[in-house]
Amino acid sequence: MWLSAIYMVEAWRRVTPWLFGDELEFTQLSRAIAATGHPAERGHPHGADSVWSYVISLFWHIHNVATAYDAIKYFDVLVMAAVVFPTYLLARMLVGRTASLFAAAGAGVIPALAYSSYLVQEPIAYPYAALCFFLIANALVKRRRWPVTGAVAASVFAPAVKGELIVVPAVLVLAVVFVAWSGDGAKRWRASWSTGDWIGWVTLVLVGIFGISAIASHHSAPWSTVTTGYKHRIVNEGDWAVGTLALGIGVLPFIAGIAALFPARRETPSREVRVFRCVAIGALIAFGLYTAMKAAYLSTQFATRVEERNIIYVAPLLFIGTALVFSRRAASLGGLAVAGAYTLYLEGYALYHVTQYPYQMGVQLYSDALGFAIVQQANRDIGWTPQFVRMLLVVMVLVSMLVLIAPRVLGRNARTAAAITVVAAVGVIGWNFTGELAASAGTDSIARAEATTLGRPFTWLDRKTHGRSTLYMGEAEVDQNPEWLLEFWNRSITRVSSLDGSVLGPGFSGSPNILRNGALYWQDLPQGLGIQYDYAVEDPPCVDLAGAPVSTHLHRAGGRFLRWTLVELAKPNRLRSTCTGIYADGWTGASGSYYFRFSGPPGWLRIAYSRPESYPIAPSPVTVTLGALKIVDQQPALVRATTSVAGTIGNLQSKTLWLHVPAGGFAVHVVVAKTFVPDQFDHRGDRRELGMQLAYRWFPRRAG
Repeated sequence: MWLSAIYMVEAWRRVTPWLFGDELEFTQLSRAIAATGHPAERGHPHGADSVWSYVISLFWHIHNVATAYDAIKYFDVLVMAAVVFPTYLLARMLVGRTASLFAAAGAGVIPALAYSSYLVQEPIAYPYAALCFFLIANALVKRRRWPVTGAVAASVFAPAVKGELIVVPAVLVLAVVFVAWSGDGAKRWRASWSTGDWIGWVTLVLVGIFGISAIASHHSAPWSTVTTGYKHRIVNEGDWAVGTLALGIGVLPFIAGIAALFPARRETPSREVRVFRCVAIGALIAFGLYTAMKAAYLSTQFATRVEERNIIYVAPLLFIGTALVFSRRAASLGGLAVAGAYTLYLEGYALYHVTQYPYQMGVQLYSDALGFAIVQQANRDIGWTPQFVRMLLVVMVLVSMLVLIAPRVLGRNARTAAAITVVAAVGVIGWNFTGELAASAGTDSIARAEATTLGRPFTWLDRKTHGRSTLYMGEAEVDQNPEWLLEFWNRSITRVSSLDGSVLGPGFSGSPNILRNGALYWQDLPQGLGIQYDYAVEDPPCVDLAGAPVSTHLHRAGGRFLRWTLVELAKPNRLRSTCTGIYADGWTGASGSYYFRFSGPPGWLRIAYSRPESYPIAPSPVTVTLGALKIVDQQPALVRATTSVAGTIGNLQSKTLWLHVPAGGFAVHVVVAKTFVPDQFDHRGDRRELGMQLAYRWFPRRAG
């Protein structure tokens, strides 16, 4: 109850989603289910990805977006915090009440609990995985019909909760194999084996592993890609994810959790403990391999990422293992040596050499690895450096080893050993909870910044359109966050598109085909030209749709405030004009800029251009070409140049050119001969190749 209350406050403080496209994709699917009964992304059919989409769809029947969003967050908190129950039940199979409460509390305060305020699948997947572990262990201990049925059913259903939980059936299979292998019958069978038998057995196991990998490669392109050419990344990026988990949970539970998998000297045999170890080993293998493979594949297709987010599911097992070690006050020295050495490598070497920034301390919050949050916040607030964190983690590994060895060394001094255990347990919970608070503070801070990006009121669009179908049309978008935020907070947006393909998913975002009169034709659906929208949001500076302006809204993009225009569209929907090659801040790029006007009477085009910066660069020739407009492959193009005007532009100069333009549509091309890269002069990070600031405006008569 207390954890849920705290996490609800954190959820309340998170004013808007920002992890796009994950949160927007989940929102699209669940909203479509609420509206039509079928999952879809931007109106196009799509798999639901998770049964959680159907559950959350119930909340989208709430008309007010803010109210629905809050309700989803609070429900997610209750569900994710419920991980304490299956963790406690599994721990109680092994240890007493107090130690079980420690394990449950640990599982309920790891940094990843900050995901409870996100619109993602982790809030259900994390406790569901813990539930599956309990059911599998319970079935293997009791070996009765209904526990076995429950474990099998829960494991088979797991992939429907979240795709990654497809490894849960593998955990079940591995646990069954390991339980059988470690049983008394198998031990008696192996006792008669000769050296040749062992060699044959190892050979069969290796052949089986390679055979499974070969089959997986044949049926899975990602598996084939990674195992063929990027084997080293499987190890490296798997270590990064595991190391981040160890950091986030406070090092000691990682060491103790792994050490608990090794029988201690003179340990009393227990079926419950043996089953737990089999389940835990199966989970570590299955989730560890999945995480490593996914991270390695992402590095070949998207970006090199630390994917702790995919390994958090084993945390309850590590805390239960720690509770077992604490409760028995004994651990295998061999297990401690293995776990300690591996953890020392992870914290002192692997994470220090993680891509881009050691321990990811160069970013505010790493969304795929919340285990970094505690050191990231310490870097901001109290000046921790990567070198200091490296030394601190090495010390934490050594201290953890001493704490876990202490009961053996102290021998009969049980009171001192108990005191050390209690202090260590409190320290572990404190470290985890601090990390969770740091992760929550980070996500709240980012959400507040994103709120200024969109600008209040968030639902301004729905208020103006009253829910009628609205098109978002963009052009030359470098930062899509404003559009994603607008799309989340305003349900009236039914299509998202751009004239140049710069607006992306989640969901369909293809560019329209354009007819000679500027009419928009949507080829992705059979209705084609018959698809019409009531309103449109024009993204500056190049989108000009036929219709009556209704409202404007400021948002932040490209480092400055820009203005969206809401237009009540004419029918059929069509463009009056458009331009290309101009960034959101008004600068042209390396290829110059085109302006197209599709219809209308003769008039004048004002071309205002300037170089307001004082960079030490020479004046550049500027060429303006006027010609006829033609549609080529459903897109406008300039043909048959009729007029060409030459000029120049230098530093701190502003110029205006008036062109008399014909009726019925025309095209203009503006080229700056000499471009420049701002970062070469001011070293502020703007590496775009720029020409000049440029703006077009059509007038029926020449002004001034």
